[in-house]
Amino acid sequence: MSRKTLFTGGQVFDGAARTFVAKDILISGGKVDRIAASIAAEPETDVVDISGRLAAPGLIDFHMHAFRYGHFLSVDVDDVAPDSGTTTFIDAGSSGSLHFLAFREYVIKPAKANILAFLNISAIGQTTDGVAGLGFHDNDDDRLLHIASARETIEKNRDIIVGIKVRAYTGLPNLLAMQRARELADLVNLPIMVHTAPAPPTFEDVISYLRHGDIITHPYHGGATNILDGKGNVRPEYVAARERGIEVDLGLDRFHGLLPIMQACVAQGYWPDYISTDLTTTNRHTVVFDMPTTMSKLMACGMSLDETFARSTIDPARKLGLDDRIGVLREGAPADLAIFDLQPGDFAFHDYDGNTIHATQRLVADQTYRQGRRMVRPDRETEVPDFLNMANPWTNYD
Repeated sequence: MSRKTLFTGGQVFDGAARTFVAKDILISGGKVDRIAASIAAEPETDVVDISGRLAAPGLIDFHMHAFRYGHFLSVDVDDVAPDSGTTTFIDAGSSGSLHFLAFREYVIKPAKANILAFLNISAIGQTTDGVAGLGFHDNDDDRLLHIASARETIEKNRDIIVGIKVRAYTGLPNLLAMQRARELADLVNLPIMVHTAPAPPTFEDVISYLRHGDIITHPYHGGATNILDGKGNVRPEYVAARERGIEVDLGLDRFHGLLPIMQACVAQGYWPDYISTDLTTTNRHTVVFDMPTTMSKLMACGMSLDETFARSTIDPARKLGLDDRIGVLREGAPADLAIFDLQPGDFAFHDYDGNTIHATQRLVADQTYRQGRRMVRPDRETEVPDFLNMANPWTNYD
């Protein structure tokens, strides 16, 4: 963008203060030029009046699936970004070492949005995920836990790979995937993100491999062995894990997050450290939709607007060590910027199991800018093969 653009009259999210303040924002040359209480428009400046709206750094979706056509449940991030205020997407293990180069070359590099990734501990990543009748998952064969190829892939792609993903899914044959993930994490000094689900394996067995700074995801999943005890209280083992520095990613939707469980946990202060959608082709146009919808659900459960934005911008950016580039509106930083409406009304949000929560407000993204350029949806669609199982495979949790 050759001309400067001035956004005036809005409430701007200040990550350092973790709140919104009345400020103007001037962007130029793809970067934030100035942020001040009032900025006069100079000649050759486009002025955008955002009075009554919220301005924030481009959101960071900390857990979703972006390996379009390499993993058939993955979505097209450039289709999602413009209408969601999300400029950075973190792929949560769609790719393993055997096809990460394809992911990098044919999806990550050409994308308009910013894509980073957790590398799956399985060499094949989640390529079998969702295929109806196949009955084979990423960690079902120990031979796929190939540390040498995973280590080389990480070392050669440290600008993109931010951690290691391991899926401790229900029925995991053994805990070797956790053991190998621990070995790899210690070799490359990156955090582990662990998919949690109804036992077996048990939560205690899974987290025994985690260290300070590692991450659990899907904390609000259902089933007989979920985060709540028989009295509706957060189980002590979840509290103890957090107390020893294990962090929590939301990874809310599909069948991995139920609203009644999330509502109970939020009420007890068990909030996610990082907000994410677990966006896939199965929920892109139903239930999940985008980050603003997910954030609105958390707000309906009792999280504040300010904390919801902090955990969608500055907090994940700091976790990744990238808060000089993403998740922040700061003079000199890339102009990744999103404008939101906080709409009042009577809204109903749903989860994958049909539970409903009502809200008096919701977030809607109005404009999304990546490095100073307004994002627009590409003229393409992502094909969803008929062999994918679009139904809820966890209808019978128990």
